[in-house]
Amino acid sequence: MISFDLGKLVLGHDEAQNLELQPGDIVSILSEADIRVPIAQQTKIVTLEGEFAHAGSYTVQPGETLRNIVDRAGGLTPNAYLYGSDFTRESTRAVQQARIDEYVQSLDMRIQRSNLAIAANSTNPTDLASGSSAQSSERELITRLRQIRATGRIVLDFKANSTGSSGLPDIALEDGDRFVIPHIPASINVVGAINDQNSFLYAQGRRVGSYLRIAGGPTKDADRKRSFVIRADGEVESYESRKGLWGNQFYDLPMYPGDTIVVPEKTFKPSALRGFMDWSSMFSQFALGAASLSIIQ
Repeated sequence: MISFDLGKLVLGHDEAQNLELQPGDIVSILSEADIRVPIAQQTKIVTLEGEFAHAGSYTVQPGETLRNIVDRAGGLTPNAYLYGSDFTRESTRAVQQARIDEYVQSLDMRIQRSNLAIAANSTNPTDLASGSSAQSSERELITRLRQIRATGRIVLDFKANSTGSSGLPDIALEDGDRFVIPHIPASINVVGAINDQNSFLYAQGRRVGSYLRIAGGPTKDADRKRSFVIRADGEVESYESRKGLWGNQFYDLPMYPGDTIVVPEKTFKPSALRGFMDWSSMFSQFALGAASLSIIQ
């Protein structure tokens, strides 16, 4: 094996690199995908989309951070909504997907064990029929969960009123990172077991309870104690997490542009599945945000 520098040959016209070829020689031109090189020497391309002065794809310089690359792109526009930004990374997506697959596999095994135990202890035809119906619903849920695809989203710690690139975190960048900043949305979404699933105009100071009232309130099948809010930045605040000494503060949570209120239905009551399935923790753990909501529904 004889190595040579193709760059010096093509760009620098270095004749010392212009090796004479012989019959049967094989010329291999390797890329960074073939050989792991130090991270500082890797070519990294980051995409900026949305409310940037100059959106586009940028080659990251050694040591450059997210804040640096945004400054090089001219900063943000006046309409940039940092709180609703979406930062995704391929390596994070792979880890998230592996965790989801592990969760679904574990859930499937627990359901099967539970069903076997129920079948072994049931002799009443009514109980057997009820168990069969529950198993059908459980299989449908498992099928839906297997279709979930992680987004690779990393939740950045922004406040609802964050502005300017100075508030961006100094995180190191990886090849394929994507940073999207939308314009400030004008609405709040209310979905689930609600009399009027809809989007409503954002009004400063209006809280969860107020939006639920103008949406007609939860239906009779609503599981109110499992309600949650998906924030525009991907975080989740659930009814359960707002318990305190003075009662539950969930309905007093302030809402921000782009937030979504979710009120799930009382689902899978006849089986043990309800104990396994917790939407709010699922969304929170994997930061799937509103993008995954359409898949679940």
